[in-house]
Amino acid sequence: MTRAMKLSCFLLVAVAACMLHESSACPMYCTCNDVGKDEVAVYCRGPKIRAIPRDIPDNTTLLEISSTELTVLRRGDFVDMPMLTQLNVGSNLKLSAVEPGTFDNLQTLTDLRLSNNSFTKLPAGLLDSLKNLTNFDCRNNKLVMIQRGLFTDHPSLQIIRVDFGNIAVLEEAAFSGLPHLSSVYVGSNRLTSLTSSAFKGSPELKSLYASGNSITAISKDAFTDTSFETLYLTRNAINIVEVEALSPLRNLQRIYLDENNIENLEGVFRDLPQLLSVNLSNNKLTSIERVFRNLPKLSSLSFNDNRISKITNSTFNGVPALESLSIANNNMYEVESGTFRKLDRLVALYMDYNQIEEISLIGLHALRSLSINYNNLHSFPTDLNDANLLEALYLNNNPIEEPLEEQFSALHRLSTLYLSNITCLKGTLNSKALCGLGALKELWLSFNELSTLPPSTFQNTTAISTMWLQNNNLTELSTGLFHGLTELNQLDLSYNQLSHLDPDTFLGLDKLRILILTGNNFTNMAHVAPALASLPSQVALNLKENPFVYLGRESFKVPIKHANILSMSRSHIRVIEEGTFMYETFSNLTTLELDQNDFLHFLPGNMLDGLDNLTAMIAHDDPFHCDCQLKAFVTWLRERVNPPYVSATCASPPSLKGKDLTDVPLASLTCDCQQVEVPSIDTSGSDNFTREGQTAMLNCKVSGCPEAEFFWTTPTGAMLAVESGFPRMEVLDSGTLVVTDAREEDTGVYTCTAVNYRGKASKEVALHVGNRH
Repeated sequence: MTRAMKLSCFLLVAVAACMLHESSACPMYCTCNDVGKDEVAVYCRGPKIRAIPRDIPDNTTLLEISSTELTVLRRGDFVDMPMLTQLNVGSNLKLSAVEPGTFDNLQTLTDLRLSNNSFTKLPAGLLDSLKNLTNFDCRNNKLVMIQRGLFTDHPSLQIIRVDFGNIAVLEEAAFSGLPHLSSVYVGSNRLTSLTSSAFKGSPELKSLYASGNSITAISKDAFTDTSFETLYLTRNAINIVEVEALSPLRNLQRIYLDENNIENLEGVFRDLPQLLSVNLSNNKLTSIERVFRNLPKLSSLSFNDNRISKITNSTFNGVPALESLSIANNNMYEVESGTFRKLDRLVALYMDYNQIEEISLIGLHALRSLSINYNNLHSFPTDLNDANLLEALYLNNNPIEEPLEEQFSALHRLSTLYLSNITCLKGTLNSKALCGLGALKELWLSFNELSTLPPSTFQNTTAISTMWLQNNNLTELSTGLFHGLTELNQLDLSYNQLSHLDPDTFLGLDKLRILILTGNNFTNMAHVAPALASLPSQVALNLKENPFVYLGRESFKVPIKHANILSMSRSHIRVIEEGTFMYETFSNLTTLELDQNDFLHFLPGNMLDGLDNLTAMIAHDDPFHCDCQLKAFVTWLRERVNPPYVSATCASPPSLKGKDLTDVPLASLTCDCQQVEVPSIDTSGSDNFTREGQTAMLNCKVSGCPEAEFFWTTPTGAMLAVESGFPRMEVLDSGTLVVTDAREEDTGVYTCTAVNYRGKASKEVALHVGNRH
């Protein structure tokens, strides 16, 4: 054997020996990971484990045993682990018992976690030998009590978690004599009361988490000889807090009493020099008079979801440092003048969902945010000059009748203004309404039945980045309305009555990224596209729920190069012609959404050809009739290298219903025609004249096979089909256009167009409305 061969054999033996050593060092059903120099973390999991694994490496610092069939932890289970600092025996649903002395050999343990098991009791003295233990976590078990001697007099424990169990009793001295204990978690158990005897003699105990129990009262001796700084008592059944209950807590900083049944707190909160925050939301308070006295540091108060009907100019006399006040969703109908006069540090005031009719902001010199949505205000807040540091003002859904002129002119820092569903804004907006708001960035003017906006409406608010104008009655947008809004990023014009946009509507909006035009009255894409073409940035165009019926080459005469998403879902599209979507028009389009168009039955063969960046066309829930009219499109999909994702299925015939287009055999895409032909149109018998106020019938009888889709174009360029829902004009299934209550402006040439995959036919009908001469 050569020297090289001997060396190779030696290396193979050495590697094999190392592998054998590593595999034997880690117990079966366990994973051992190096976590530091000469330190190992061991994870033992699975139902095959029925006893604590032996031969745990002696340099293990973390041991986790979870999701096993263990039923009991025994003395001697944890030995020869001189470096173990963290032990996690959790999520073992059959584990219900632990023997005394089980952990006695773990002298280095600092973190013991026994959560998510089924323990009903832990023996006294269980932790006595763990002199370095700082964290004990036994949450989500079935413990029924914490007896004296389990934690009592432990020298190092800092955090104890026994929440989410069935604990009904804390024995006397349960948490006493622990010199380093800082936090106790007993929430989500079955406690009905708290007594100080359970916590006495633990001078560093600052936080008690007792939410989600069944505590009914806080007695005057509940916290005697304790030093709590934070009390969590949320979601109990507390109906009484005795007057002296909090008096011993001279260092109390935060108390959470929300979601209880408290009706009266008179005299409870007084002479607490360190108190910072009180949450009393979701109770049954009807008054908060004479509740707060001598609380020099209190900065946050919350009374949401109570029954408070009134606040007066003496309600908050004892809280001079208050910064945040929330009294939303009460029965409040009156805010007495001068109520906030002494709250010159108040930064945020929330009073939504009340019945307040008027409010004065006198004295609120530091106020930054005011929310008073859903009230009964009949006028705008008064003394706004005192609140001239306001940055956010929310006044949605108020029956304010006072005309909006220049009331906000002193609010030079205002960046957010919500004015939706305001009575005085019905119809139009005063051109001076937004004067002085040069810092405004976010504006809501939705649900106001606005029909017009003066051209100068936004000339003084050029910093606006987000604007909501949805759910109004806008029929047109004044020329230059948005000019100068160079920071505008999102514009929502959905659910108005727009049918036409001037080509310069969005000129200069270089930062616009989201444009929402959903739910308007656009029927002809040619009336919209030129305005969209002026957008220079990558933009998502939302044109959903508009009554478009036709898309063709003439729909996009100007390139819309910066659109990356075009959504026309839930429209009335019946016809998409070849050449509609070309690279020259949509060079950056990545997503085309045509889904839920109830009348779209077929697609042209090369419809998507040339859209090199397109990754997806969404057309699910469209009623595609899988016949010869779709054959060219399906063929293109199959022959294309790396085609875009297309979501589309057959709605008919019954034999193909539900099939994905890409799964339909080409041989199945046939039409039952004796002769395939371009459609033809017969308009004979149409009315060419009608008197004003009368009805005109314009006929369009379409023939040809396969059956064509048809639509009418009016003299104004509106495109209509069956169920378009256009005022005074209805297209019947027969093809006839019915013009009711005819008017002089209806005079002109109407064009009926029919399209199938073989071609297109059009015929004109001239209609004159007036008096016959």
